[in-house]
Amino acid sequence: MEKSKVLIVGGTGYLGKRLVKSSLANGHDTYILQRPEIGVAIEKGAHLVTASFNDHQSLVDAVKLMEVVICAIFGVHIRSHHIFLQFKIVDAIKEAGNIKRFFPSEFGMDPARMENAMEPGRVTFDDKMVVRKAFEEAGIPFTYVSAYCFAGYFLGGLCQISHILPSTDSVVLLGNGNQKGHPKNIHNKVGPLM
Repeated sequence: MEKSKVLIVGGTGYLGKRLVKSSLANGHDTYILQRPEIGVAIEKGAHLVTASFNDHQSLVDAVKLMEVVICAIFGVHIRSHHIFLQFKIVDAIKEAGNIKRFFPSEFGMDPARMENAMEPGRVTFDDKMVVRKAFEEAGIPFTYVSAYCFAGYFLGGLCQISHILPSTDSVVLLGNGNQKGHPKNIHNKVGPLM
């Protein structure tokens, strides 16, 4: 496997920490985007690169040092997500012009297959589709990783919106309680290669 210089945005979060560890284990030269306003504790062997979402040039400078960008910013179904920060990453990648692969924050459900989703999740899926359109139109090489709740966001809280741990007194079933998952919805989509 070819080794790359990998920048992980959100590398200190729930999923990001695991992505950093995996990247390092696979021998990649791994960097974590550090926003100057936030202190971080990082995995041994990873490097920090300082940039801010409020400073476009700092993002461009950080991206110019890399070959791969993995975005693991907060993007779960709760409305306070940060999915739209990816527009700033897209702009930096376009300007830098050197990224071989971008992995957007897509690690949950595939929003393109969630046309029947109910609120409040529907909002996040729609927002993710807006972001997808931006980097697809920008011609950025990308890979979607839709792992369908692998990280346990929903299982631990019994699918209760905004709960990580199960309720001790009640569980709310969304809709009529008859929605079913189906294996035909599991797929991969990879963007154009350079």
